[in-house]
Amino acid sequence: MKAAVVRAFGVLRGSHDNQVRSGAGGRIVLGVGGKEAVRFAVREAGLRGAEVDAVRAWRAPARESTDHPLLSGEPARLHEQQAVDTLAEALRDVPEQVRVHRQTVEGPARQVLPAASRTADLLVVGARRTTGHLGLQLGRVAHGVLLHAACPVAVVPERT
Repeated sequence: MKAAVVRAFGVLRGSHDNQVRSGAGGRIVLGVGGKEAVRFAVREAGLRGAEVDAVRAWRAPARESTDHPLLSGEPARLHEQQAVDTLAEALRDVPEQVRVHRQTVEGPARQVLPAASRTADLLVVGARRTTGHLGLQLGRVAHGVLLHAACPVAVVPERT
């Protein structure tokens, strides 16, 4: 993986007594979606001596609901396999010395990632930067994790 400077902005959330709790496990959760977020998470893991839990959420469209007994099975497996393939491609250039756990989870990313953040030191997600607009355009996922994550969040601009 090329050495690159990746800029991100972070949010530290406090608990009921306004004290941020750091994770004890040396764990960074990465919401896999873009290359810049992967680079940032890998770099942070190296600096912290942490492991990366790379998470790719997936969902079958409502018309292919996995809850219906006649529709479950093959359509859901295809969507899950796409998530596995996306995860593999995104992590292809991660150096071997960085320990990465890969996980695909069925559900909306804006719910899956905050749940995964409960035992993490940092949650990393990407945000698309659209040409011609100032600043980041936070989508549902970035907005959701900023509101509900249980640990500090780094939002990394992704080039479109």
